[in-house]
Amino acid sequence: MKELLEHPRLDWKVLEEHRFDRDRFLEAARLIRDKQLTAESSLIREAIDPVHEVEDLDTEGDATLGQEALARGEVAVVVLNGGMATRFGNVVKGVVEVYEGKSFIALKAEDVLHARARYGADIPLVLMNSFATSEKTSEHAEAKGRFDLGESLLSFSQSISLRLSPDAELFEEDGEPSYYAPGHGDFFPSIRASGVLEGLKAKGVKTILFSNVDNLGATIDPAVLTAHLRSGADMTVEVTAKKKTASGAWDKGGAPAKVAGRKQLVEGFRLPKDLPPTHLPDFSTNNFLFRVEAIDQPIQLHQHVVEKQVGGRTALQLESIACEASAIFDEDGNALLSLHVLRVPREGARGRFFPVKERVDLDALRGALKERLEAGWRAMK
Repeated sequence: MKELLEHPRLDWKVLEEHRFDRDRFLEAARLIRDKQLTAESSLIREAIDPVHEVEDLDTEGDATLGQEALARGEVAVVVLNGGMATRFGNVVKGVVEVYEGKSFIALKAEDVLHARARYGADIPLVLMNSFATSEKTSEHAEAKGRFDLGESLLSFSQSISLRLSPDAELFEEDGEPSYYAPGHGDFFPSIRASGVLEGLKAKGVKTILFSNVDNLGATIDPAVLTAHLRSGADMTVEVTAKKKTASGAWDKGGAPAKVAGRKQLVEGFRLPKDLPPTHLPDFSTNNFLFRVEAIDQPIQLHQHVVEKQVGGRTALQLESIACEASAIFDEDGNALLSLHVLRVPREGARGRFFPVKERVDLDALRGALKERLEAGWRAMK
């Protein structure tokens, strides 16, 4: 399989700068060629049961633990900004205007500024970029005066990989190798390799709030922080009740489940097609809270084969999913990261799930996003 990496147009400077793992790539390509690794390999074949140990967020309860953590400067925000936004027109989604000249990243930064003013402590905003987003994101941040965050605006880049054809050859676009960012599960090794995690620890940060750049509902909320801290878990996932969309289709995404009796998060594409949508009543918002000490260790996630349409042709990508950090167990069944499941409001003034996957979503949600953010900021004053 080494011949895959002998393509004369491979940009080794970019590959090496972004920590391309040639050995893992070649092994995966071999497995795909030999039909030992396919999209079907990811399907779960063990018993799948719902998780009943779910806490409902008390938005009006005592949020002292979260407030005190913010006031001590123990919280940082990580925003996933490395995706290639194929459903959004292949643009850097984070720099797209949402309303009043403010981009997704600018609004994430504004949320941080409001919390800093309220609690009187630094809250670093960390962007996980990729080879596809780093340059435009940096230009945007500099043009906007770093959103008034100064040295508290940090970034690192996730790794890079190469698309394959269905027969495990290097996928090409106009004779060029086709690069991609291999999923947000790359967060764990990338934040450590970059030195950013070590820097956050040196600042006294103990908890990371983690969310997608396109979900502006994932604001800094001391009630959510309190629930996480009180649980004592290494990892909290925010879930919301599954429902049907306007088209009549059920929400798609990851879900908390017990697989062979072990509590974990399962990405939607791993669930059997015949599993009733209501069997797992909640689904993941992809908002997480992590205990910093818990993720400062090697966390190597499984890679899944994902089929993508690129230029009208099928390409294969190997991706890892952040939620699967909850699914690593030792031989005695002990989880590497203990998991807490928190059910949060989906909509309204405290709603925490407003995903914008396509431009039509942004057009439909602009007013609601402005109302949601400004209501939350007023409450913080």
